[in-house]
Amino acid sequence: MAIRGKLLYVLSLVAVILLVVSLLGVLLSFIAPGAPFIYGMPPFYWGWLFVDLLAYIVAIATLLIAGISLERVIRGRIPAGLSHLKSSMAATGVGVVAATIFVFALLFNFIGFDITLALAGFALPFAIIPSLIAWLISPALINISYGCKHDPNLQKIVDRVAARAGIDPPKAMIAEVPIPNAFAYSSPVMGRFVAVTRGLLNSMNEQELEAVVGHELGHHRHRDNTVMLVFGMFPSLMYYLGRYLMLIGMYTGLYRDGGERRRGGGEGIILLLIGVVLVIVSILIQLAVLALSRMREYYADAHGAKVTSPATMISALQSLEKFYGRYRSARNFVENSKIRALFIYAFAEPFIGLEELLSTHPPTYKRIEFLKTLAYTDLAEV
Repeated sequence: MAIRGKLLYVLSLVAVILLVVSLLGVLLSFIAPGAPFIYGMPPFYWGWLFVDLLAYIVAIATLLIAGISLERVIRGRIPAGLSHLKSSMAATGVGVVAATIFVFALLFNFIGFDITLALAGFALPFAIIPSLIAWLISPALINISYGCKHDPNLQKIVDRVAARAGIDPPKAMIAEVPIPNAFAYSSPVMGRFVAVTRGLLNSMNEQELEAVVGHELGHHRHRDNTVMLVFGMFPSLMYYLGRYLMLIGMYTGLYRDGGERRRGGGEGIILLLIGVVLVIVSILIQLAVLALSRMREYYADAHGAKVTSPATMISALQSLEKFYGRYRSARNFVENSKIRALFIYAFAEPFIGLEELLSTHPPTYKRIEFLKTLAYTDLAEV
């Protein structure tokens, strides 16, 4: 999606929000004609809208500032080998958890243990429930959305590669999508799946197909769906905590108990600022989670190399890169997909040129350079 398209998308969202706010204002004016309204809406709703807009502005500003420095730093970073990759994944995961614990320790100190736990209790359902529900029913949604159907011939290939890897084979599906791609998905309710698009079957030889299947089996073996679900909750929890504190801070600064206007409001300003800081921290933690996602892709590539060879895995990635480099419409399809984080090829253009920083996948040339380091590496532990 070009920058112009992204701006039009944002403007359309703003238009929809304003339309919904206006309709709610008209509805509430009939339901509660004697209640206090500001431009057709209760003050609370305008406060919530203000907090949302402020949170978005802070998030975008944080991305831009972080992008200016971090994009240059990570541009030349490629794992030097399998041991380097494993230690980087461990350090990043520990860093995300440690940062979250540190923030909560500061909140306990600044606003109190009971208040922090109460706010966390409000924020936790928003951080967990949507992702958890999506995870549980995602196989059904994906199968319907992408026309995924079980294929016995593909199942034979998946069984063969899974036996080579020493794991139980997932169910093999063909997705009726014309562009080449593949993805692994699962849930504890519906089981494990590996899907290959019709376009990939028509564009790769059997050895490359086995490498792609090996990559997807690597995601299952490494439990990447679960890992990324868990780590994705940390920035979400921080973000919603920040929004609640911003809202509480704004109303604490404006009203006494009983709704009377107050002068000053220093306490409210402090809570508002703490909320802003939490939103900033949530974005930074999210960038770390995205970095972890990119590392998991390297790790899945190593698994594809294990069940075939590094050269075969490189050939499969080169085939994908050649196709997506030729057809812009195919890149747009990937970028606009709701499940692009699951694709083997999903390096797109998420936001104002910060491609790698905001991507779940490393660029293909980095993945190839990493695979070259595995030529003489024992991959038994991948």
